[in-house]
Amino acid sequence: MSKNQVIIYSNGIADFRRSFLVGAQQPERVSIPVCQDHLADVLASLNVFGKVRLDSPPTYRPSNDLDGNISVNPNSVLVDLASSLSGANIEIEHASGKITGKLMGLHQEEEGTAGSPIRPKSLIVLCEDGLRRAPLREIQSFQFLDAEVRTEIDKALQRNYQKIKPDSTFVDMVMSAEEEAEAIIQYTIPAAAWKISYRLRMSDDHPAELQGFAIVDNNTDEDWDQFHISVVTGEPITFSTDLADRKTPGRKHVNLVSDMAMGAVDVEGGMVVMADVGGCEYEDSDDHLGGSDGVRSRFADFAFSQPTSTLSAAEMASAEVREVGDFTRFESECTVSIPAKHSAVIPVFRREIDDTDSILHYKRENHEERPFRSIEFKNETSFSLGRGACTVYEESAYAGSCVIPILKPGESRLLPHALDTGVKINREHASPFSSTLIAVHIGDGVVSSALQRAGKIEYYIKNSLDRSQKLVLDHDLLLEAASTRATLRLANEQTEIEHNEKLSSGLRYKLVLPPNSDCCLTIHESSVEDSEISLVTVTSQSERLNVEWLEKNIIRSDGPLADNARIKACVSANEALQQKKSEISNAVVRSERLMEKQNRLRENIKAGGQDELTNRWRHELDEAEQAIQEIEQERVPRLREEESKLYEKLRNSLKELEVEWNLH
Repeated sequence: MSKNQVIIYSNGIADFRRSFLVGAQQPERVSIPVCQDHLADVLASLNVFGKVRLDSPPTYRPSNDLDGNISVNPNSVLVDLASSLSGANIEIEHASGKITGKLMGLHQEEEGTAGSPIRPKSLIVLCEDGLRRAPLREIQSFQFLDAEVRTEIDKALQRNYQKIKPDSTFVDMVMSAEEEAEAIIQYTIPAAAWKISYRLRMSDDHPAELQGFAIVDNNTDEDWDQFHISVVTGEPITFSTDLADRKTPGRKHVNLVSDMAMGAVDVEGGMVVMADVGGCEYEDSDDHLGGSDGVRSRFADFAFSQPTSTLSAAEMASAEVREVGDFTRFESECTVSIPAKHSAVIPVFRREIDDTDSILHYKRENHEERPFRSIEFKNETSFSLGRGACTVYEESAYAGSCVIPILKPGESRLLPHALDTGVKINREHASPFSSTLIAVHIGDGVVSSALQRAGKIEYYIKNSLDRSQKLVLDHDLLLEAASTRATLRLANEQTEIEHNEKLSSGLRYKLVLPPNSDCCLTIHESSVEDSEISLVTVTSQSERLNVEWLEKNIIRSDGPLADNARIKACVSANEALQQKKSEISNAVVRSERLMEKQNRLRENIKAGGQDELTNRWRHELDEAEQAIQEIEQERVPRLREEESKLYEKLRNSLKELEVEWNLH
């Protein structure tokens, strides 16, 4: 007969396959223990295989079968029941005798004492002879006489118990067979996600060795006794449903008689690999899964933090590894037992890795001054590796920890595992990034310009060790879409070098640092930004002339176009226009001040008499009125007409301006 099997996915789903022997002409009743919360998952995935017959369909108690209208708080039982079950028939025994009747509720009153007042609580019961009170402290027994009430209380207690013991339901079925046969029941439930853990052992004398272990947690309340356990990397879609809930759909209430007569009716209207520098070479690519042929492996020796020659290997279980679509499946050959609420470390593969190297990796956001010791690792297995923690050993000594990302066969990664203290790196801005106008084309009222931004960054690298070091340096570009040029200065010699790889936000350089050396990597960045600016901007409500750009970027920059006669004419015309606007503004301000003066004079005249001072005020009032009329009727209209002519002249000059210049 087949062994029980469970396949655990890395997203927390477990696929169970249980085997049962059904005797000839002997019905077999099967009960599968299920956590209430997982009942819907079992119902959505349940399958029965084998030469058997289902004499009864799978039955179960719905997940919400225990839903009720009351709850029982263990800390205040009588108070909760008295508050929730008003109207129920009860029988109480207390010191004064027996009380039978309907529960009215709970009553509390204050009793005065020598100290603080006390507030005893009593049950109020409606009896045939009227209301009676039963103090809680005197009650010896209390029972509800209605069966429906006792059922509700039992449901509330079972719900409380489920919080402690969740595996409280079963899926039951009866199977039979003409001849003795094996039945396999398959279903999926949520489970603790498995994790993968790696051991990477580096040695100067032998190929590196990669070991993989599956960390499996049995978080159920049953033992997994002699199970074939498989673990799968992958993310199949999963979600919860209400298949296990018993529901009666609500109905919409329809009034046969309208509450209101009909009124008026309204109708609403309608990355690139470059030449190698310094002898380091590897590839980097995106994380994803892929397919390959199935392979098998068996564990042999395990290394310890002692000389490996003095230790014999421990033989451990083997696992079969195969790719299923986008999933990698590790399947144990031998059965495994994991008690309930326990976990296990299951070895799944062991491989020799030839293409590995120990190098340094520097990225400023990881550490400002120090690189990390890293393993230049390539997945030389024929299956995909899942993301997992990895412990690194060098010559059997612990060397640090890292994380192996998802890797397809043949993919490579750098695995930083320890901070290096023998190499120090300082990054400096050798020159601030500057902007230079390199090309201009003006025509049809539009300025097309090209602005070049440039600067350089220097990495000062000091190797304090008496041995050479391989260094991978990741440089984050400071300019978008920048072109770069890099030089390496070592022992008073300067050499141009190329980057080895393009990264998502920068470039990667690979260097070899001589023993006890100082060097400087200088990276020049430059980029060109193109822009367009309208000298005449027309909107639905207004028109705007933009001469400020010409004045700021061409005239004031004192560049090759600063002496262009047509551009200078546009700037001069704009200055004349602004001067005219200023004259109009001054005239309007003059008029407003004269009006304020008139108001003051009128107030003075009202308060004065027929003396000489009052006559002078009247004269000044007349002069102010004449000045205001001159401004409003003659000066301002004339200035606005002149402004309009200047504006039209400037507008035509900008539209007709044709200039082209290129730095190269």
